[in-house]
Amino acid sequence: MAQPDMNSLEWRRDVDHETYVVCTKPDMLDHDFINTAFASDDMEWARPLPSDQMSTMLSQSITLGLYRVDPPVPPAATSDEPSSPRTPSPTLSPRLQELEGLKQIGLARLITDHVTTAYLTDVYIMPEYRRYGLGKWLIACCKGVLQKLPAMRRALLVTTPVVGKAFYERELGMWEFDEELGSKIVMTRKAYGHGDA
Repeated sequence: MAQPDMNSLEWRRDVDHETYVVCTKPDMLDHDFINTAFASDDMEWARPLPSDQMSTMLSQSITLGLYRVDPPVPPAATSDEPSSPRTPSPTLSPRLQELEGLKQIGLARLITDHVTTAYLTDVYIMPEYRRYGLGKWLIACCKGVLQKLPAMRRALLVTTPVVGKAFYERELGMWEFDEELGSKIVMTRKAYGHGDA
């Protein structure tokens, strides 16, 4: 059985007369938005990255971008008279027209080998878009990606002990690793500094 293309998955949802899209297409990700999220207090584990490091990081992950779709505008009256400044020029490629009108408002990143293991990190939604159920939906989309991994062994994440723990138990079926104490342990280390062994 052929494995699905993990870089072309898409989900749509309407909430309070607004349309939202979750998509795994790497070329739709807004690197400036991601760096702004990394600089926010909500992502205390992250820091903004230079362009080359950002590109490398995203190319090695499945990143789900969450986008708000701007309301459609009427088509141009003629090639010379667009109906509004937001109407794409008739000479733009279909791909650019498709991308116009999407504003990135969130993300979730899966570091994965695409077959057996995935680590969920960098889950973020802009504060003004919280409390609309978009976080639950974004994580449901992550679950959909995880279910497509053909020989899934384990998904991992790091979260806060109260709110985050309850959320991921409920939405992803995750459990705290100490339930497996005695048979397995999880080990970690923070960033290596220059000169560390």
